[in-house]
Amino acid sequence: MLEIQDKALLFICSFALYMLEIEGDYAIIPIIIAVFFTSLNTYFDNRKLKLAFFLIYIACCQLIPDCYIFLPLIMYDIALYDYQILASLTVLPLFLNFHEYNMSIIVFNFVFFILAWALKYKTISTIRLQREYNELRDTTKEMSILQEQKNQSILENQDYEINLATLNERNRISKEIHDNIGHLLSRSLLQIGALLKISKEETITEGLALLKESISAGMDSIRNSIHNMHDESIDLYTQIETVVKEFTYCNINFEYDFKSTPDIKLKYTFIAIIKEALSNIMKHSNATKVMVTLREHPAMFQLIISDNGTMDINKKEILNKIIQNQLYHEGMGLQNITDRVKSYHGNININLNNGFQIFITIPKEYNKSN
Repeated sequence: MLEIQDKALLFICSFALYMLEIEGDYAIIPIIIAVFFTSLNTYFDNRKLKLAFFLIYIACCQLIPDCYIFLPLIMYDIALYDYQILASLTVLPLFLNFHEYNMSIIVFNFVFFILAWALKYKTISTIRLQREYNELRDTTKEMSILQEQKNQSILENQDYEINLATLNERNRISKEIHDNIGHLLSRSLLQIGALLKISKEETITEGLALLKESISAGMDSIRNSIHNMHDESIDLYTQIETVVKEFTYCNINFEYDFKSTPDIKLKYTFIAIIKEALSNIMKHSNATKVMVTLREHPAMFQLIISDNGTMDINKKEILNKIIQNQLYHEGMGLQNITDRVKSYHGNININLNNGFQIFITIPKEYNKSN
């Protein structure tokens, strides 16, 4: 765009000089030739072609001397290139046809040559600065994106650590309540029971019975609270993410899309299945990538564990027999996974095409029935 603007300015200057100095029936011909060659130079972005067009135009200036007035426009395309020394050929038509030009054409054309060089230098410098600016902007933007990703990763790790510490502390508190207060209340109930056995006064016996009932109710309430606290302290996402982070055999991706919270037993089931599957991958697979996906659907929970490992025909036949329970003792890992899924009336499908995939679904209606 800048080069077109520069050429337009040079053409206007040369055209004004041409209209003032040149007259004749064929005055339009040099204008057409100049426009034709400068258009070719604009269309073809090839320096060798630009040089060839320049040399041809020099020859045209020899044949048609009036073309010399538009030579600064053609010279613009080769200015400041590797072969810019050839720009000195612009003086050749002047020497060969010196008698054809008056002093005004010579002086103004000299000024236009300088203008062409200055415009080309300005345009090249502007393009270079624009390119450097774009590279700097792209580099800055890339660094900004990387910094944002790094900050996001730090925040996610902080949230993970805080959540894990909170859950561990909640679990510790529940255990302390169970071990200390629970034992104290249990011992108090035993002592009250002993007093009821030896007490003879009806008033004291009734009081002790009421006290025993109150402590028993408090004991049940504490026990329920402890169980609820312990269940809540088992965060499925955190536990599985810990397992995934500890898996260093190959690259692993983890996707979690549970909106509701499964029953505590089902949480342990999912964790155990994932641990078993990853253990089998380390023992038997040559996979370079593993994918663990947990999704929730309106009527079921879904677990998918897949890898890109390959196996020969013999291994595939053995694995098929294990899946079909024909080699039970050799496939205890898969059998354990299958038994866990069946206990929830779930379905398990194993696919050996394009790697190894375990596809598990657990109906929500059996989530809390076990």
